[in-house]
Amino acid sequence: MKNHPITLLLLALLVLVACKQPATEETEVVEEIVETIEAEGPDYAAFDDKVAIVRSFIKLHSDEDLDQLTELLSDTLKYSPPQYNGNKWLGKADLLSSLKNYHTNFENIAFTEGIVLADTLANGIWSGSVYPEANASSSPDAIRVYGTWTGTHTESQKPIGVKWFALMWANKDGKIVMFTDYFDVHGIAAQLSDE
Repeated sequence: MKNHPITLLLLALLVLVACKQPATEETEVVEEIVETIEAEGPDYAAFDDKVAIVRSFIKLHSDEDLDQLTELLSDTLKYSPPQYNGNKWLGKADLLSSLKNYHTNFENIAFTEGIVLADTLANGIWSGSVYPEANASSSPDAIRVYGTWTGTHTESQKPIGVKWFALMWANKDGKIVMFTDYFDVHGIAAQLSDE
């Protein structure tokens, strides 16, 4: 009985030592990314270049310039639409068809960049992350865009609006190579059916 506390202490110590795992390859990669960030810092120029491409896309869509949009998109573009489709990636022709549909059915298409807060709009374009630590990155490759699209339905002349979030990736040639967006597709139809 006198050895019982010592046995429990030794058992607890053994469990702690046994549960300690060596650093994983993923942890080592994250540590390397953090060291690179600290040594080199984020590449703000690359981020600004990608933001310019994203803003070009937004302006061309607002201007209903399908020809220039076609030029801005890579021929190998991967596109994930806002409506659920089993998470299947589509291509350039599918995105252009979707954009053409908006150009045909809406006028005065406009975008207000920013995250809607109680009394203001916060920055609407982001990239990189600090959290979660396992995926922390200073890479400006995936550009996150937040904002609100508005327009006028051509046939009914009803105004519509939709909050929008998108992720875009551009290549070194300045073309969008991957695009996924999220918004309430059915919310537009609901706004048009409201009396």
